[in-house]
Amino acid sequence: MLKRFSVFLDICEKNKIFVIVGLITGWMSGRLYLPPVLLEKNVICDATAQYFEQLFIKGFVSEFKNRNIITAWDLGNECNCMAQADRINAANWTGIISNAIKAVDNTRPILSGMDGLYLDRYKSWQLKDQAMFTDVLTTHPYPYWVEFASVDEILSIRTTMHATAQTKLFSEVGGKPCLAEELGTMGPMICSDENAAKFLRLNMFSLWANGACGAMWWCANEQTMLSKFPYSENTCELELGMLRDDHSPKPVILEMKKFSDFLKNKRFELPAAEYDCVCILTHDQSQWGVGYMTYVLLRNAGLNLKFAFCDGDIPMSKLYLMPSVNGKVIMEKSKLEELLERIKHGADLYISIDDAVLPQFDKLCGARVTDSFQALSDSKITLDDKELDIRRKRTFILEKTSASVIAYDSESNPAVTVNKYGEGRVFYVNFPLENMLTQKHNAFKDNYSLVYKKLFREYIEAKPIKIYGENLVVTYHQSGDDVIAVIINHSNTPSEFKTITSEDFYMDGVYYGSFDKVNAFDACVLRFKKK
Repeated sequence: MLKRFSVFLDICEKNKIFVIVGLITGWMSGRLYLPPVLLEKNVICDATAQYFEQLFIKGFVSEFKNRNIITAWDLGNECNCMAQADRINAANWTGIISNAIKAVDNTRPILSGMDGLYLDRYKSWQLKDQAMFTDVLTTHPYPYWVEFASVDEILSIRTTMHATAQTKLFSEVGGKPCLAEELGTMGPMICSDENAAKFLRLNMFSLWANGACGAMWWCANEQTMLSKFPYSENTCELELGMLRDDHSPKPVILEMKKFSDFLKNKRFELPAAEYDCVCILTHDQSQWGVGYMTYVLLRNAGLNLKFAFCDGDIPMSKLYLMPSVNGKVIMEKSKLEELLERIKHGADLYISIDDAVLPQFDKLCGARVTDSFQALSDSKITLDDKELDIRRKRTFILEKTSASVIAYDSESNPAVTVNKYGEGRVFYVNFPLENMLTQKHNAFKDNYSLVYKKLFREYIEAKPIKIYGENLVVTYHQSGDDVIAVIINHSNTPSEFKTITSEDFYMDGVYYGSFDKVNAFDACVLRFKKK
């Protein structure tokens, strides 16, 4: 088998295909593969399994570490699917495998290879443990498999922003680069080949604009002609290839080639995207679902965020968001006090509530809870003459004290308020805006981003360069005195846009697309110069 792999590397070298090697690949396409010595053993927790895995790595990596075509080592394909493990065992296994690789070859980065990781303290396979032991984190952001990601159509703004939201969250909370290692629509039962190509185009531009290491499509070829495991057994992955059975290209691989050509021919480097606020995810909530919905809402509103978790360092910002807080202990007291000190000194804080205990609520939010009840209840609010349906699992009945009320619900209960807190402000939303959208179909056609647009208007209008258009998402990238804007159209119709610049800037060129219109499911890249 080593000789066969050596021949494979020869073929890759001949064709200039660089290789990332997934080492402990016991899980592939819905099936577990184990050598006989490890049958009936937990391959994550069992000491015998760990011993043989280390022997394998020592032999394999020693054999091929001098092959320059190998660019990185990967722990293995979705190893968190191989066996049940608690947090300590999962972290311990990651450390054992990573250290075994580094003991033989410490010249290449190590990729995580996992398909899903957690922030919550009670979950196994935690993001921060993977970040501790590996050099590059990974996401496998298939909408079909990831919670909350396939509630809308494959080309909806919600679905096409999934890969970017998850990859940003992993990278920014984990503090390591992140690769969208497997991306795909899961074949013709989910969408057409033409829509899959549009889906990839949007994701490539969005991931590139937001700092991802890259995007890899699963997979190269159709598997319908294969009679071996797993394809004789698990039929859901037979038609995922970029090439058909006759090796003719599908539209998706042609889109990848176009984007590859753009990257090769571009005459600039893209700096990191600017962020306008920090989204702090907290304990006892659905961190992924809440973070995902916050990201899409903010991008619809014209702002960009940086993710943080309440247990780690919280980056400095003028605006902080704590969306859909839930539970009895949302964060450690010292972390909350550190955050509130920043608000006292002039920053702003947004809080929306699910079913949480918020200490010193009245001082913070400028309202007093007179009563509350836990029962699923529906209501409505009106913002800028737009009526929005809202849903709560706990209703907090408020009496305002120092806050100003921006909107009431149908029961005349304050629903959106703003309160002065020291030199800063606290924006309070008396319902779980983000969490309630996680499973709501077509939520982003219903003007929910108006809540953010209303509350954060001064942050939106303060941008020195503003690009307005329907269904457009813009990232701004400072490059010396220049600003590069990446404009992505998440809709099926061309979108004309208007550019407003301060007196300090003027548009200086177009790197991709047009200066005033973005084609359907496409992008524009513009350059602005400082005067």
